[in-house]
Amino acid sequence: MKTFPFPPAAASSLTAAFSKHAQSSMKRRLLKLLAVLSAGALLPGMGHAQSDKPISLVVGYSAGGSADFVARVVGAELGKRLGRTVIIENVAGGSGMIAVQKVLNAPADGNIIYMGGTDTVVVPMVNARVKLDWEKDLEPVGRMTTVPMILAVPASSPYATLSDLVSALRKSGKESFNYATPGIATMQHIYGSLINKQAKVEMLHVPYRGGAQIANDLVGGQVDSAVLVLSTAMPFLKEGKIKALSVSDTARVPQLPNVKRIGEEDGFNGMSLPLWQGLFVKSGTPAATVAAYEKALLGAIAQPEVRTKLAEAGITVAPLNGRELRAFVGPQATLYRDIVKANKITME
Repeated sequence: MKTFPFPPAAASSLTAAFSKHAQSSMKRRLLKLLAVLSAGALLPGMGHAQSDKPISLVVGYSAGGSADFVARVVGAELGKRLGRTVIIENVAGGSGMIAVQKVLNAPADGNIIYMGGTDTVVVPMVNARVKLDWEKDLEPVGRMTTVPMILAVPASSPYATLSDLVSALRKSGKESFNYATPGIATMQHIYGSLINKQAKVEMLHVPYRGGAQIANDLVGGQVDSAVLVLSTAMPFLKEGKIKALSVSDTARVPQLPNVKRIGEEDGFNGMSLPLWQGLFVKSGTPAATVAAYEKALLGAIAQPEVRTKLAEAGITVAPLNGRELRAFVGPQATLYRDIVKANKITME
């Protein structure tokens, strides 16, 4: 085979050309890598770890309830902001504890999010079999909403305010006056127990198995009063069939501007006991992932259409970031614990 040796000058030029080509190729590969990284698939320790997998948003209650409604409204907007599909997974049972266990059994990679709330904190207090320490086991992403509860009486009741009722109970010593809730150790039960404890009265607790029938029985006079979530009570309030005596939230609600919040009543100064809902991930989830979810969540619930949908259902958008949610839950947990202990509330 005949060879054609290059002159030294030509060889030098060819070497330089190959070197330039190699540098250009390496540069192109580096730019591609940077593009991938900027899209979110970061190396460990460099930030939010993006994934093509759908995010599972685990809700501890059945489809069709208020928790499920909030999850679907917020989850859709959350998915848009994260650029990923958010799938709502209803894992009912155990007052939300089966759902949280599913999250704790999964890897701490951010692909599964838990929609928690008051039950996340209360249930372990009233059921020793539940081994959950939310402060250690879960990392807060942020609070989404609060759902006000009301103490309601039939429209024919002589009481117009909580003060009226408390005053009458103190004078008459009526221990037969009762209040209905969806069950033992529910937040409605905790709210009624708070009123008993602080006002030093003895309303009798009538636990139902769920809340579907309570409002109808209140209208029909089968029970004297009931603690209802605002979303359940609103149709009956609008029709003038029941009256609200107090609101459990941190502020008066727009739907009932003339009804005092519990913290405005004598003996309850500054107190509040809202049902609240937030997002959590398993402890150990990368901080950058948590931060990305927090930003997306706060952006989602700031959208006017999201706020409108939730408000129409009697649900208040009440945003807190992860750090603020942790700070909010601390004092609330102390209040729950005091009420549970004073009233010997247990699910066992």
